[in-house]
This record gives sequence, structure tokens and C-alpha cells, in this order.
Amino acid sequence: MSKNKAVSVSCLILMLFVIIGAFPLGVFAAEDGSTQAGYYMSYKKYKAAVDPDGVKTITYNEITDQISNLLEEGMRRYTGGAKKDGDDGYYKPFSNAYGFWYETSGFEKTVMGYISGSRVTEVELQFSTMRKSVSNKENADVVRSEVDTLVSMLREDANKLDELFGYNVDGTSSSGTGLAWATFAAVFSIIVREGLEAILIVGAMAAYLIKTKNKRGTLYVYIGALAALAASIVMAMILYSFASNAGNSIPQEIVEGVTALLAVAVLIYVSNWMISKAESDNWTKYLSDKVSDSADKGKVLALGFTSFLAVFREGAEVILFCQQYFTRAGSMENGYLAVFGGIALGLAAVALVFVLMRVFGVKIPLKPFFMATSILMAVMSIVFLGSGIWELFLDGGLADSIGGWVQQIAATIPQLSWMSGNDILAFFGIYPTWITLIPQLILLVITVVTFIIAMKKKPADKKTEETEVK
Repeated sequence: MSKNKAVSVSCLILMLFVIIGAFPLGVFAAEDGSTQAGYYMSYKKYKAAVDPDGVKTITYNEITDQISNLLEEGMRRYTGGAKKDGDDGYYKPFSNAYGFWYETSGFEKTVMGYISGSRVTEVELQFSTMRKSVSNKENADVVRSEVDTLVSMLREDANKLDELFGYNVDGTSSSGTGLAWATFAAVFSIIVREGLEAILIVGAMAAYLIKTKNKRGTLYVYIGALAALAASIVMAMILYSFASNAGNSIPQEIVEGVTALLAVAVLIYVSNWMISKAESDNWTKYLSDKVSDSADKGKVLALGFTSFLAVFREGAEVILFCQQYFTRAGSMENGYLAVFGGIALGLAAVALVFVLMRVFGVKIPLKPFFMATSILMAVMSIVFLGSGIWELFLDGGLADSIGGWVQQIAATIPQLSWMSGNDILAFFGIYPTWITLIPQLILLVITVVTFIIAMKKKPADKKTEETEVK
């Protein structure tokens, strides 16, 4: 990568942060602090009112009750002729129900750990569908139907979680060791699920560098991963502090979304670079002879940056997820042992995947290895594109903030609603919304065309490349 290209890429990344970061400013709806009529605009306000000393366990049915109260307030305003925007507007209660309640209370993360990630997707899509009906100024009966569907889903999950935790009406827990095992399984699955995406990328790049006799280049990959871990801890602390003070956790989704989209750009670049070398008979000699060349150093730095983005995207989220389990661990038998055990074995499983990629990847013949690695990077770029857009526009609230046709294409496609309940599709960042599917399909077509062109490389091009190498 030339100096001018490096500067251009840096400027582009900075512009992306500025442009994308500007949109969410209107998303962070300020709390009005109202507790009248039995509703609270945020979980933060509710918790401060009912548990000022931090000793009471708030059940998930209580959280569902309060979300229902807030949505009822939204319905009251909607049918009462209130304006849309502002603290007294009808839209704010519908919007706050997600960012200021479902996420901030830990409901979302607990469902993801103890029930399933696909269930979270279903609920999030219902939140989006409900808000869309409000934005479209649908008939009150239509909005009521969407609200009732959402509350019914939340109530179903709350019953499962309260039963699992053994929460009584007064918030005390009568759970036994069964909950500890469930907690262990939840933490373990989160570590493996979130870590797998990152380790697939880091492991493939490390094996790639070793196979091409550039073992020293792995240092950049490892430094990128370690730097991302440190940055994740700092970012998690910042996001937790921000969420605690603001009463919502939307900033986490914004950071994850921006990072994912940056990772997409770098992954595409790395994937194309690797596939361009798959047909080069002299590639190993070329890399070993030119390892000190500045252009190749730029490529290795790109791998290090990719490693950083892959790990950073998952790191802060994992830390915030685990924080939720530590919060509940003290109220269950062997709770802390379950959390630490899940973390330890989860990390061990991820490390095992990394070692297997290193060992078996180096033994694969050169051309198939380049092809497999390039395809993996391309697939992960499509995964990150879908999940990045989802986190920005749905979880992060950009679709609601922008409104109009953006919010329309962010809603569930009725014919594909079954996709929201599929864990495998959720892992690959595939959701039943046009706002995620269209960009993924475009990127898929571009990727396939690029691979076909690379594989049909003319012999003359090979000879030219070999002449340049000599």
C-alpha cells in the first residue's frame, strides 16, 4: 500500500466515523423523568425509584410490566391527538421501550444467553415493526395489535427467565444448582459464538503468513488482536458508563455497527489480495524475496488492522454481556463459579479452533489454501455487512431517526419472517429485512464476479507477474 493510498484510506475511515457518527445524535431521546400514570420512561428511572439501595432483584415480569405501561402511555398519546416528536410526543414512549428498557435492563442479553439469539432477533424485529406502524400513522387498531404482539413475546420470555432463575413475586430467588449450569452454558455459548467470528479471521491470517514464509508478519496480526482486547476493555467501560448515565445502551450498537462496516472494507481488500495470488506459481518465492519491500509491509499492516477490527468488534460486546451475568451471579448458588467456568472453557474452545487452523491450515497445498482463506474472508465480509447494518439501523436506531423509506426497508419482510427464528442465519448476519439483504446480495454478486475473473486469469498475465518477480 503506497503512502498516498494509506493517507486516502485513513481519510476515508475518518470521514466514515464523522458521517455515520452524526446520524445517531437524534436517536438518544432524553428522559423526561416522568413517573406519572404508572409509567417510567427508562429502566434507570424505575430502578432508582424501586431499588435505590441496589439490593432488590427486579424480575423480568416486572420489567415487562413496566415496558407494557410505557407502551400504553404511547398508545394514550397516539390516540389522544398528541404531536409526534418531543418529550410529550407519542413516538418517544414507543422508541424508549427498546433502547431505554429492553436493552438497558439486560433483558436482551439474558434472552440471548438463556433462550437464543434468534429469539432476540424476533423480538427486535417486532419492536421495529411496531415503531414502523406508528411512524406510518396506521390505524390505532393496527398499532394496538403490534403492541399486544410485542408484549406477548416479552411476557413469554419473562416467564421462562423468571422460572429459570426461580424468582418469586417479591423478587427473591429460590433457584438451585440447575440455574448455575444454565448460566455456565449461556456464558460458554456467548464466548464461543462471539469469539468464533474473530478467531476465524485471526487464525486464517496467521496460518496464511506462516504458509507464505512470512512468519514474522504474524506479529502484526497478534499485536492487532491484543490491541483490540485492550481497546475493548476501555470501550466497554466507556459504553457502560455512558449507558448508566444516559439510561440507554444504543451507543454500543453504534460502535459495533461502525466497526463492522470498517471491517467489511478491509476484509474485501484482504480477500481480493489473497485470491489474486492463488494462481501465482512463484508467490512463495516472491513473498520471501520481497518481505522487506514497503508495499508488502503495507499488506501485512492491513492484516494487522483486520485482526484489530475483527477482535474489537466482538470484544466490547462480550465484556458487556458477561457483566450482566456477574450482576446476577451473586443471587444464585455457585453463580460466580458458573460464570468464570463458562468464560474459561469458552476461551479454551476458541483457542482450540485457532490451533487447528494453524496446524491444518499450514498443511493444505498452496492454491487450495489461498482459495479457502480468500473465500472465508469474503464470507465474513458479507456477514459483517449484514450485522453492521443491523446494529446501526435497527439496534442503533438510525432507521427510526432517519424515517421515511429507510425505516420502511428496515422492517420485516412478511414472506421471510421465518428467518428471524433461525440461529444459523442470525450467526451469518442474515435477517429478513431489505436494508440488510440488498447490500449483502450486491456484495455477493461483486465477490463472485471478482473470484471468476481472478480464476480466469490469462497465462500472459501470469508471465508478466513472474517477470516482475524476477
